[in-house]
Amino acid sequence: MSLSDLMTQERQEKIVQLLDHKGRLTVFEICDAFDVSEATARRDLAALASQNLIRRVHGGAMRMQVVATAETPIVQRQGQQTEAKRRIGKATAELIGNGETLLLTGGTTGLAVARDLRQHENLTIITDSLLIADELLEHQRHNIIMLGGVIDADEKAVRGTLTRILLQHLQVDKAILGTKAISLERGISVETPEEAELWRAYIHTAHHVILATDATKFNQSALVQAVPIDAIHTIVSDTSLNDDYVEQLQDKGIFVVIT
Repeated sequence: MSLSDLMTQERQEKIVQLLDHKGRLTVFEICDAFDVSEATARRDLAALASQNLIRRVHGGAMRMQVVATAETPIVQRQGQQTEAKRRIGKATAELIGNGETLLLTGGTTGLAVARDLRQHENLTIITDSLLIADELLEHQRHNIIMLGGVIDADEKAVRGTLTRILLQHLQVDKAILGTKAISLERGISVETPEEAELWRAYIHTAHHVILATDATKFNQSALVQAVPIDAIHTIVSDTSLNDDYVEQLQDKGIFVVIT
């Protein structure tokens, strides 16, 4: 490999790193950052696009979204991103007032939130999660309502048509939700149309929607779009979420808490 080829490869790797940080770059930003011509910048983008590392957009490029795959069972995920989830759980609980009615969905981050709600008083908490219900029942400080439905053994939560129908008859102050795939372009996306319908029921039942999720779930996409990004009112995440991405979320009117 020639010196010129090495320089090209190094520059293209740095372009990908910049896109990881910023999410999107224009051709002119690449020219300025690397002191190259517009033609060279476009060749670099074409080469990276051919490797499925980026996606070309008008005037520049954005990082190719990683397609979220089916999650491992919740018991196996409890050891992942534990410190970030602990902080997210605490910060989310601080947004909740005594006496409120909540929808708290399953997942490891939702479980972290539940642990920090134990010090609150007189909450009514509706959940689809067997683990969350069990966690909260140990302390008997709140009124716990368990949704019905088909039990998902991997997630230890209820799902399906019955769950969605029950949600349609409920109204809560705040819904605290988790996700495995969120992006600025597609909002929340999920694996199946049935999951998408359930997400829409979550959103419909709440006056205020809080998304509590660690930074690894951002800029990802799954098969089916559930709800647009502006369906979320507040996002609580960790410090790994870069400042540029936070600003883009805020530009869409979302209140962002980084912890």
